[in-house]
Parts: sequence; structure tokens; C-alpha cells
Amino acid sequence: MYHCGMRPVGERHVPYKVDLMVWSNRLDLLALSNFKGEVQVHRLHWQKVWNLSPPKENVTVQAMAWRPDGKALAIGYSSGVVFIIDIEDKEELDRYELEQEDEDAFDPSKHGITCLSWAVRTEILESATEPNIYDDASLFLQSLPVVGEYKNQGTDENPKDLKEIPAANQLNMLLVGYGSGYIYMNIFGRYPFGTIHLAQLAKDEFGGYKILDICMSDDFSLMQIAYIDCLTNNLFISLMNTSVLSAYAEEMYIVAKKHSEIARLVSQLDQTMISIIEAWEHILLEMDTKMADYAAAVPEGGVSADLLELLMLGTPSDELEVCLLQKLTVNDLKKFGNSIELSYSTIQKLVLKQLNIVGQSLTYYLSELRGLTRIPDRYKVIGIDEGDVTEAIRACCAFLNKCLELQQVIDTSMRNYKAFFRWLFVVIVRLLGEQTPSEIVKITQQELGHIAEFLYNFDNVQVESSESLPDKPVKFNLERLGQYLEDQDLTILPDDEDNPWHKFLKDNACLLKDSDTIFSLFEFKKFSLVQQQNHLKTTIGQIFDVAKKDTCKYFSLLYNIKCYEDHSNSKLIENLRICQTYHADANRFLMAFMDKTNEIEGLHFMTVNIKEKACTVNAMKYYFSSCLVADNDTMDNDNIPIMDLQFYSPEYFSVLTQHPHNDASAIFIQVPIKIALENSVECNIKTKLYLFNDKIIKKNMSPLLEPGVYKVLDKLDGFRIAVSGGRKVAVVLAKSLRKVRVFEMEVDGEDEEDEILDTTPQSLNTTDQSIADKHNVTPADATF
Repeated sequence: MYHCGMRPVGERHVPYKVDLMVWSNRLDLLALSNFKGEVQVHRLHWQKVWNLSPPKENVTVQAMAWRPDGKALAIGYSSGVVFIIDIEDKEELDRYELEQEDEDAFDPSKHGITCLSWAVRTEILESATEPNIYDDASLFLQSLPVVGEYKNQGTDENPKDLKEIPAANQLNMLLVGYGSGYIYMNIFGRYPFGTIHLAQLAKDEFGGYKILDICMSDDFSLMQIAYIDCLTNNLFISLMNTSVLSAYAEEMYIVAKKHSEIARLVSQLDQTMISIIEAWEHILLEMDTKMADYAAAVPEGGVSADLLELLMLGTPSDELEVCLLQKLTVNDLKKFGNSIELSYSTIQKLVLKQLNIVGQSLTYYLSELRGLTRIPDRYKVIGIDEGDVTEAIRACCAFLNKCLELQQVIDTSMRNYKAFFRWLFVVIVRLLGEQTPSEIVKITQQELGHIAEFLYNFDNVQVESSESLPDKPVKFNLERLGQYLEDQDLTILPDDEDNPWHKFLKDNACLLKDSDTIFSLFEFKKFSLVQQQNHLKTTIGQIFDVAKKDTCKYFSLLYNIKCYEDHSNSKLIENLRICQTYHADANRFLMAFMDKTNEIEGLHFMTVNIKEKACTVNAMKYYFSSCLVADNDTMDNDNIPIMDLQFYSPEYFSVLTQHPHNDASAIFIQVPIKIALENSVECNIKTKLYLFNDKIIKKNMSPLLEPGVYKVLDKLDGFRIAVSGGRKVAVVLAKSLRKVRVFEMEVDGEDEEDEILDTTPQSLNTTDQSIADKHNVTPADATF
């Protein structure tokens, strides 16, 4: 006998009205969203883990779903954006903007995200448990150093952007439903598999469908979709054949794993480029700091002119002499030179030890991906085009070539600036009238050329543009290196006319036509390193662009069931509470819903049973009467309004109703699914009538229930619930939307407590609450 033992853990008053509540099935964590657009994660005893603000103003949370391992939370916003948030530190792991948002035309009530579901395939993946030894890339690739290794010596902290998703041995998929009728499928919440357009599958290209809920079978072979037909505003159920997801699960896992590695490498590439640009800006800042006063005292171009004059004639201008004698002492010059040398060395190491290794690793994984595309019988359904992968490999090789080019430029720049500082040191010593060693004084003709090259356009004279801002401080220019770190074409191109490889390709042009392995990089000759990086990221993005895939051709619509007719004058979607689940043992989908505008109809319960290619549907309307809490048969037809419902476990679904005699209380009922199934009747799905029509009788569920399956919630006018049978927890939200009460479920009768363990005063305002949150969160609350 089941006993609905509920032990109250705590009750809280919250500053903002709560909208959505979702429990994690792996950890005792509750995710809440409020009408302000914030998302909060709390532990069972209401310890706040973190609070996430909305991405921008006037954006609300439309749906939330936990990753099956409980370590990440997917949040869908009204703007059509999905965020994947790490639970430990609130870090944004990924985001998807799948519907182009037009600020003027975008209407969240017609578009936007309507539901999120994170399904997991129960079968263990062979590729995950028995990996091939040759799949271990560490056998062939160098290990990637930490991005900050050369920037901050001694740090072992990995950048947040490089956080890896733990290896899973089961395929899981994030399903995003949209108000436009699209369903977006994302493997592991990282790899974009494709989109399904429900109207296209239904062969109704002009139809408008709003997805309400999505449920996958445990083997991923079937998908049940609840949606609203925007033309009639009626509720429909579609059963879709998705057996391709089950048949090619191993292939999807392999490609998703490659994608994860590629995404991680692209992230590391971005971090490394940021570090290089910061090191370069440090060099320019050092130049500005030491010579800004002198540069401001001379006309534009005067710095280069004065230094070149000093180099050629040996006589400094008055301004330059003051700068050398007063602003740049010998010790300052040494520190100045050492600082710039360190920055150059940092850039050189980042290019050599980071960019090169990342580029080589990217080439390796992209080549592996191209190999998979050449096995069409296994990987054609994934939708990756070999031509797109080849183009990405070309871009990767071009990036590596540009890194080599930059490395040569750095070597030249270091040679030039060392000669410049040695010469400047000699000049200062001579101006001070001191003796210098003969080996330092001696400067060869070649070194003079290096110094002159270093001084060329030293103070960044803009020849082409005469409209410069007078207030803008002078920025010293080391053109040959700096041009590679800007998002614009190179102005000083490398001299590679005598390159034997280029000559060979020029003389044997047929090689370029007959091979996709040998190609010319001439088209990238004017690209800067930043442009080459952007081109590489664009080509990689093209590989996994879901807009180019025709995923629908691999799916088919098995049945489309007319479920429920609207009685609310086009407001059904606002008043419908719906939940779905799948029973693997019986191979059937279960769905329950209620229409709050038509409470007299009670609870609508239906099952879709699949046997081979046949489909049968059982349905029944249930209501609850006052005899549930009062032994009075005369009140048998007195319907109790149902407030909310949700599936709790394979054996029970939870229902929240009003109390028939006390408006300040509610009743929490654990309805046995077995009873609902036994009393439902088989329906004809081929009829033109809607499934839940007037011919289906309503049945009173109250006499069928045992006394132990419900509990009266005193002093709580319940409005909404969230439950988790896996964690044996529940939360009830009051009608005010500002009070929540948390329960532990399935406790023994003697362990139940009537008193709330912890409460907060209702007068606690927003400011007090936020201040308390800031001071009360301990380090233990933020980690697991």
C-alpha cells in the first residue's frame, strides 16, 4: 500500500513572483524562474546556489530543463535564445540563437521557445564503453598547454571557456520546441543535429503549429509531440517515427565527440588570440608611456624623423635630447627594453606553443571528420558535407601558414628592436659624456638597416586619412607585427617570390585541380592573423550549420490525433497544463492535461500504445470530488478544481487540487497510474471527432483512491507543483506566486511533521532578501 508521506522541509517567501519550477533528477536541486526573468537554483533546504539575471531587459524565461547528469541547466528565453548554464559556477557553457530575432517584428507570443526537454537514451553506447585505441588522439597529438601559462607563470587554472563536458555512455539530446512549429535537436546539448519542421512533416506547408511539449521513447525510436494548431487553436498529438536516431546512435555519438573536441579547440584558439593581442597592446602601452610627452611636443611624423636624423647625422633635435637625457635614463632604458622583450617573447611562445598546436589538432580532428563523411552508409544521415569539411581543413592549413608567417615576422621584429635599443643605449651614454665599450659602439651596416626598418613610420602617421581626432593620443606603431593582429588586410606583405614551393605550384597548376589535399594559399596572402582566425571559425561553423541540413527527410509522421477542442476563445495555450512521459515496459506514451478555463471537465488522461506499426489510444476524463476528504456520498458530483498536475514516477502522477471546504488549503494527491489505466477506454483515432469530446464520460477518481495517497496541505492555497520521483521531493507554489513550500516525499507516517521547519516572514522585502543572499551564501553553497 502506497502512503503519501510528505515531510515539509521548509517554507519561503520570495521577493519576486515565481513562474517556473523544475527539479533535477540527479541532485536535490530546484531551479526557479521569476517574472523578472531571473533564474535561481536552490538546494533542498533552500540554500541558494546562484542567481542568474536575464540576458537583457524585458526578457522572461519560457522553459527550463536539466541535463540528465544534473550538472547543467538549459534555459529558454522569450527572445528565442537557449542558454546552457553550468551548475557549479553559473558559467555559460553554450548558447543557441535559433530564431533570428527582429526587435521590431519579433512577437514572443507567436514565436520564441515554448518547451525544453532533455531526453536520454537508456541503452549503453558501445563506442563509449569499448573505445578503439586509435580513437585516442593523444597518441598522435601534442598535449595542449594552459592558455595562461606564458602570460601568468605558475598558474594551473584552466580558462572557463575550455570546460569539457563529462564523457557520457548514453546518448542524450536536448529538444527545443518553438512557437513557429520547429523542433531543434542538440546532442549532449553541444552538437547541433538538426531541426524538424512539424508543418513540413504534416505536409501542410502553410500550417501554423505551436509546440507545447515533446516526449521521446527510451530508445529514441518514437517522439510524441503535443501542439496547438494556430488556425483552429485546438490541441493535437503527433506520433513521429524517429527510428533513425536509434539506429544511428553510435554514429551520432562519434560525430558529437569530434564536434566537442573541435569546439573546445576553437575556444582555446580564441583565448590564445586574446592573450597575444593583450601582450601586443602592452608593447604599445610601454611605448606610449615612455615617449608620449616627447611625441606631443613634435609635429606628426616628427618622432620617426628625429630618430632617423640622429641615426644618419648623429645629432639629436632639442626635444629628442631632452627626452633621452631626462625621460629615458640608462636604467629606464634597460627596463623598457626588457619589458618589450618579455612581451615579444610571450607572443612568440603563444604562437609557437599554442596556436600551432591548436591548429594542428584542429586539422587532425577535421581530417577524422572528413574520413567519416566518406562512409556514407553510416554517416550520411548526420548531414555533414565533405566539401564543407575540406574547406575547413584548407582554412586551418592557411591559419597554420599564417602563424608561420607571423613567427618569421616576430623573429625579424625582435632582431630590429634589439639593434634599436643597443643603438639608443650608446646614444644616451655619449650624450652623458661617458665612455662606452668598443664592442657596444660598433654597429654594422646591416644593423643600421635593421634600425632604420624599426623606425619606419614609428609614430603611426596616417597617410590616407587626413581626418584624425586631435584629442586622440599618439599610438606608436610597430607596423610589420601589429598589422597581423588587426581585423583588416595586411599593408606590408611578406616577400615570398623566391619560395620554391610557390614556384613549384605555379609551374604545375594541374596539381591544384586534381587534388583536394594540395592547394594554394595565394587567396589568403593579404589576410591578417585575425582575419584568418575569423575565416577558420566561419568555415567550421558551416560544417555544423543546421540550416543547411534537411533533417525532416529521415523522419515520418505516423499518426496525428485530434485531441482537444478549444473552449476558451483562443486562450487555450495560456490555460493548458500538460505533462507527458513514456513507459518502456509497455511501449506507450502517457499524457495528462487540464484546461483551467474549463475546470468542470477535470483531468484529461490518455495513453498511446504502440505495437509494431499499430497504434491504439485509451482515454478518460477524471475529476475529484469532496468525498476524497469527507465521507459523504451525496457530494459525489461536487467537482474539486484541479490546479496543477505532473508525472511523479512510472507508477504515480501528482495532482494538486483546491480544498473543497477551505480556500486557504490545498490537497496533494498521488494518483496511481494503474488505476487511471484500468478505468480508461479505447478510442477510435480515425474518427473526425476530437478524442476528448462530449461522448467520453467523466469518472470520479476519488472513490477509486486509497486514503494514503493524498495529503491536505494546511495554510497553503496551492497553485502549481514541481515533483521528482527520482529524488523523492516536491515543491508547492501558493496562489500569490511568492510563497513556496518544499517537501520530502515517500517518508514513513511516523516521520511526517505538521509544523514547517523553517519559515521567513512575508514582510521580507526585495532589498532585505537580496542583502541576506549576499551575506549568507557560503563557499559550500556554491560548489558540489
